Formats: sequence, C-alpha cells, structure tokens
Amino acid sequence: MNDQKEKKRQRLVKILAVLLILTVCFAILQWFIIRELFSFGADMVKDALIRQAPEGVERVDIEATFERVKSAVMRLPFSFLTGKIDLRKIRAVGNYAIEANSDEVWNAEEINTLLRMMNASVGFKGAAE
Repeated sequence: MNDQKEKKRQRLVKILAVLLILTVCFAILQWFIIRELFSFGADMVKDALIRQAPEGVERVDIEATFERVKSAVMRLPFSFLTGKIDLRKIRAVGNYAIEANSDEVWNAEEINTLLRMMNASVGFKGAAE
C-alpha cells in the first residue's frame, strides 16, 4: 500500500515537472511572438507616418523615435521594472494617435506632438522637433 502511494506520488511529480517545462516553453514562445508582433506594428506605423508626414516633420526624427520605442520594448520586462518605460503614457500615446488621425490626415503639429509623447513614454528627454 505504501509502495503504491509512493509510485503515485512519483508519477504526479513527473507530470508536474513536464507541465512546468511546457509552461516555461510556451511563455518563452509567447514572449517572442509578442515582440515580433510589436516590431511589425511599430514598423507599419512608422512607415505610414513617414509617408503622410507634411513639411515641418523630419523623417530622421520619426525613425529615431520609433527605434527608441522598439529598443525599450525589446528590453521588457526589465525596462518596465526599472521605470524606463511607462505603460500609462504608451496608452495615452495610442489614444492621442487615434484621435489625431480621426480625419485620416496628419499635420506637422500632430506628428511632432505624437513623437514627443512617444519619447516621453520611453524616458527620452530630448526634443522631437
């Protein structure tokens, strides 16, 4: 009887170990998928902003801002834990972008404001103008 309980316990330990390993593997896979999706989305938005950017907005500023944001996101969760990235500010950037582009036309002031907000969300203190 004691031997049977020990075998059940060993089997349970093995099953739990396999499940733990699978969970860790899925978490790592999920993290890479999230990073790639974010990178893809950021590249799409960057390209759209560059195409729609009017006079008064430098292409270099757009590219540099998106590279800073992508770099900060690629260092998640450490950039979040150390305070380098502020998720509330990122949410505000998204809301502002939706409102500013509601007419499907960007003007220079809207893009420059968006770039400043994005820079602030990743802790960059320089100007985006």
